[in-house]
Amino acid sequence: MNKNSLLLLVIFLIPVAVMAQFPYVGIQNSQRKGIISAMMNPAELNNLYRTVEVQFFAANASIGNNTLTFSETIENRNDLWNTMMEKAEDPVDGNTDGSIILPSFGMKKGKWAFGLISQIQSRATILNINPELGRYVTENEISIEVLRFAINNPNNQRANFATWFESGIVIGREIWNTPKSKFSVGTNIKLLFPTGYTNLGVGNLRGTLVVDQSAVTLTNAQGTVNISYNESVVDTRNFNIDYNNINFGKLSGVGFDIGFNYQLKNEKGIWLSTGMAFRNIGNLTLGAGQNNQTFQMNIPDGESFRIDLLEPDFRTIERDFLESGYFSRESNNDGFQAGLPTVWAANADMKLSDKFFISVYGQTFIQNKENNFQIPAINLIALTPSAVFGKFEVYSSWGYYDIAGFTGGLGLRFGGFFIGSQSILTAMMADTKKADLQVGLSWGFGKKTSGDL
Repeated sequence: MNKNSLLLLVIFLIPVAVMAQFPYVGIQNSQRKGIISAMMNPAELNNLYRTVEVQFFAANASIGNNTLTFSETIENRNDLWNTMMEKAEDPVDGNTDGSIILPSFGMKKGKWAFGLISQIQSRATILNINPELGRYVTENEISIEVLRFAINNPNNQRANFATWFESGIVIGREIWNTPKSKFSVGTNIKLLFPTGYTNLGVGNLRGTLVVDQSAVTLTNAQGTVNISYNESVVDTRNFNIDYNNINFGKLSGVGFDIGFNYQLKNEKGIWLSTGMAFRNIGNLTLGAGQNNQTFQMNIPDGESFRIDLLEPDFRTIERDFLESGYFSRESNNDGFQAGLPTVWAANADMKLSDKFFISVYGQTFIQNKENNFQIPAINLIALTPSAVFGKFEVYSSWGYYDIAGFTGGLGLRFGGFFIGSQSILTAMMADTKKADLQVGLSWGFGKKTSGDL
């Protein structure tokens, strides 16, 4: 039995969803406010460390799950799937995220601030994979005679991969600035260039899965199947991403960020800075070349559909669905709109002394993650203490993420260079299920502003 085919079927038959929009937690709370802070909340552009700030680059990569610790992942990297299925006692979740901030800049002039921020985002996640079912479906050899599973998953089951480029024009404005307080607003108007969107979703699946030594079949089953992919990016024969064909095509959407920042001051300067932002309001328009099909499945009791015979080829699967007589195609569209991962975020930074600070950051996804045409985002809350000694800053972010759970990290900044992780400390203790890395370089020009605490 082809394992690629079976892995695909696991995705089809078990609840799957997507999380995205992994933020630069830790460094975005730094007392040296720059482009990354403005990316997380455009109102922070009014608080730039110097009058002109250039972000030469920044990169962020993360991988996590809710089953294996960091050390177990490294130890079993050659047999990761089977290890996860064997060790899991609860539904398996996992996600990967990556982003690159391209050369960007911001400047402050009087009560106004302006900037240009560009980045590439790419992410994919699976959720709620039943380990017992996954254990049998992905086995090359099945020693049992017959095994029957009743399936009743009313939610939409999804696997998703999305990549896009965005270039945003950021505008900030101080509403007031007095000796006791300062209030600022900002917006980021983003031009969107999607490069790829892949979605596999099964909604309202009910039926019986029958596994024996010769076949894996589905009987007495109903559900809705959505398949969406860009054939120029996804190799339909093995589901691999063809990175050679990824390119930033035509402008295909507009997104918005809106942010607010309120600061309190005393005789020594700013001692409390709070913010709130709505990020990624808008849609990606996926046009020609984006194959999107929805099938209605109805397999009567007493009849069966052999899912082990499906080949790892999107076109072949679509053909087999229609030829079986158990799948009717409800729609066959060339293009649609996919919602951006819209989040509501809030933060507060407090000055404890001249050298020590503490920050809290949280975000929550505010759209419907079960929609096949929606890119969801993660929910999190994190606490970050930091210490600043001249140009050197050390910070440690401790947070709870809705896939990997509790993590603790460490980061270092010297001037405009930073490197850090939101999970390195708990990873070293082999107690985390997440690994990530953040690195970047920026440079400030002109005189210092009052934006730092």
